Amino acid sequence: MEEATKTVNRGEAFADFVSGLDYGTIIHYQDIEKVTRERRGTSRYYTSIYKAKSILEDRGKAIKPIGGGDYQVLYPGDYSSAYAREIKCARNRIKHGGKILTGAPVNDMTTAELQIHNRVLDFHNAVEARICGDYVTVKRLSDKRNPLLPERS
Repeated sequence: MEEATKTVNRGEAFADFVSGLDYGTIIHYQDIEKVTRERRGTSRYYTSIYKAKSILEDRGKAIKPIGGGDYQVLYPGDYSSAYAREIKCARNRIKHGGKILTGAPVNDMTTAELQIHNRVLDFHNAVEARICGDYVTVKRLSDKRNPLLPERS
């Protein structure tokens, strides 16, 4: 059996394990090690969790890290906040990409390379402005304590 297949199967096994758990259940890393048969800290361990998260999303469940290597099954009301965290990660990746672009050695580029660089930089600036604005909006909308939002019954 190929190693990639083993990892997918371990991810599926972990997803099956989590699917049977109630909302809010804490999954200790020792349990993850037993189900995935991988030691915490190895790349295969984290790959198994990543694969399981993807499978769980298709099944309508999700987990989040809570520290110390443990995870928790999300409550239904926590999905919006989880989305906001993903948008924040995207924003951070976009900002990192901007640092790469602004640090590029433009003086050493050919005219054609500089044109390409400037087109990519213009696109990046538009994407960064959009994602940063969208992150603020999503963060406000997902905040349960937002006094501007109407009370839900």
